[in-house]
Amino acid sequence: MADGTGLADGHPSDRMPRRRTEKISEVLAREIVHDIRGMEPGTKLPSEVAMLQKYRVGRASLREALRLLEVQGLIVIRPGPGGGPVVAAVDSRHFGRMASLYFHVVEATYQDVAESRLVMEPVMARLAAERQNPDDLALLREFLDTAPVAHAPDEYVRRSTEFHSALSGMSGNPVLDLMGRSLKDIYTDRIEGMYFPVEARERVQEEHAAIARAIIAGDAANAENLMHQHMREFVDYAKARNPGIFVEIVDWR
Repeated sequence: MADGTGLADGHPSDRMPRRRTEKISEVLAREIVHDIRGMEPGTKLPSEVAMLQKYRVGRASLREALRLLEVQGLIVIRPGPGGGPVVAAVDSRHFGRMASLYFHVVEATYQDVAESRLVMEPVMARLAAERQNPDDLALLREFLDTAPVAHAPDEYVRRSTEFHSALSGMSGNPVLDLMGRSLKDIYTDRIEGMYFPVEARERVQEEHAAIARAIIAGDAANAENLMHQHMREFVDYAKARNPGIFVEIVDWR
């Protein structure tokens, strides 16, 4: 028998008091998230008929729940024959988009985002050095083995972006990794195109290499210090070049 939410009795979540104040679609969205957690990206969810039978809700509530998850970037709804909801990869850009809405409402500025990165990225470099994950270390060694092309703009941007993205995911803490990557996304989307001048790019590549070597060596204090110096230099350069950006309120992406 179904309770006031429209979902069948007997499911553990049905006994949660919070259900009494939530829309059926919101409760159902949570149920679906519980069920898809751990699934590989690209996994197709059951058909609409099967989901209606499983969750015992109306079609409108199911479709609204799926739409909520699609907006959050957790699933993709493919149109046409053979389409339907598919599990999406957890993406920092979707998380960052949601965060940027809240940052906008509380009137956080890009200066606030930059200061947050100045705190988080050095800490994550330190944690990566302490953690010594073999896969991460192999990635950093590969980065070092690839000769930098300091004066080729596209290659410089690609390597710099990949370096910071990789380090933002090496702390071993999924909360820090997701937040770090999303802050980088928000920041770089607004500061896009603002890179160190050509004459400084070889030095920047050397700084990246020094940070990578410190992490590989397990020198946590040095990795943290080098990353802080590197980030401080870039923020100071970007502010000097276009200070107006840093007083802007973060826009909803």
